[in-house]
Amino acid sequence: MSQIYETPNQEVVEQKTSKGILSFAKVFLYMFMFLAISAAVAFAIPYILVLAARNGAPIEVVANAYYGLMIASAISIFILMIVINFVFLRGKHSVLIPAIIYAMLMGVLLSSFVIFLDGQWWVLGMAFGITAGIFLLMTLIAVLSKGSLHPLLYVGIGLMVGTGILSLVNWLIGSDTIMWIVTFAMFAAIMFITMFDIWNIKNICERGQMNDNLSLYCAFTLYVDFIYILIKVLWFLILIFGRKN
Repeated sequence: MSQIYETPNQEVVEQKTSKGILSFAKVFLYMFMFLAISAAVAFAIPYILVLAARNGAPIEVVANAYYGLMIASAISIFILMIVINFVFLRGKHSVLIPAIIYAMLMGVLLSSFVIFLDGQWWVLGMAFGITAGIFLLMTLIAVLSKGSLHPLLYVGIGLMVGTGILSLVNWLIGSDTIMWIVTFAMFAAIMFITMFDIWNIKNICERGQMNDNLSLYCAFTLYVDFIYILIKVLWFLILIFGRKN
């Protein structure tokens, strides 16, 4: 009699587990899509600028157009972040289009690193590799964790609030020591929050609550985390190799 009831339960668990794994993989697939869009735009912008200059456009006009595009992108990104969260909370429309536009605008901002590191793109490759390694490590910790990672979220938020206040104080003092403390504290904060995000997404997938729009929103959240870590790693590498050169 026990065997009759065990088999269906086992099948249900296996189906739920398989669905959870597929949902989790789908989130990362969307995240890589957003990263690919940003990378394509980041490398396309310098090419377009060079092409415009070669076709006779004055350097000052090209430079001013690029600066204007950077400013417009930075402002639009903040607006889009609000829009994406609003659209998701309402639940009536997909966040796909605004998320893609966000990734494109972020690519415009990241193009500044491509231009700055002209001829040293291996630094970009190294930064991406380090960031991917960090992200993989955090994913493994989040996935293999048996306990709750809510404390990491609280610590991460606390660090962000604390470093925000410390940054304002340092704006008046101008201490290099405080600047480095703030930098590393912010880096630790985003890592803690990212681990919590991954852990939370894993739990949503395991409960079978993931739908397509939620997958997109979760992927967008991880994409933003990845980009922040990438920018910090790039900044560290530029400082390291800049001093050596």
